Amino acid sequence: MTWIDPSVFAALIAASAALGAAVFAFAAAVINARVARKNSVLQALIAQRTKRAEFRQSWINQLRDCFSEIQGGLIVSEDVEMLRQITRNSHKILLLMNRDDPDYERMRHALSGILEYRNQVEDVAATAARLEMVEVCQDILKREWEVTKNEIRLLEKDAQDI
Repeated sequence: MTWIDPSVFAALIAASAALGAAVFAFAAAVINARVARKNSVLQALIAQRTKRAEFRQSWINQLRDCFSEIQGGLIVSEDVEMLRQITRNSHKILLLMNRDDPDYERMRHALSGILEYRNQVEDVAATAARLEMVEVCQDILKREWEVTKNEIRLLEKDAQDI
């Protein structure tokens, strides 16, 4: 029987250990690279969705401010500055909205009614125009808030999928 020289045997064990360590190091590097890539994709997605949600919330706030300024300005008055402000906010609302929005025409109609009946407090048509304006505003704000919440939910789902 041939025996292996102990120094050769020790060298083989050392080489095997080094090879095993190299394989494990390579595997760890591959796993770390995959994890880092997933994390970077997730961070980019979080940043994108967060920024979009911030923009949407800012847009919602601008609409809400315009809605409330119009409603607050509806007083029996011939105040030219107030009429300018109501008209300005009406146009701003329409410019902030997408013409393809399902409530765009309702909003345009409500704003027309508000401007037409702005000085008529006890008129049935004026009251209807004010109520229509409130309903359309509530519908738009509710729908857009739901969109914002859904984007946050999608972010959680996307994080799980990555």
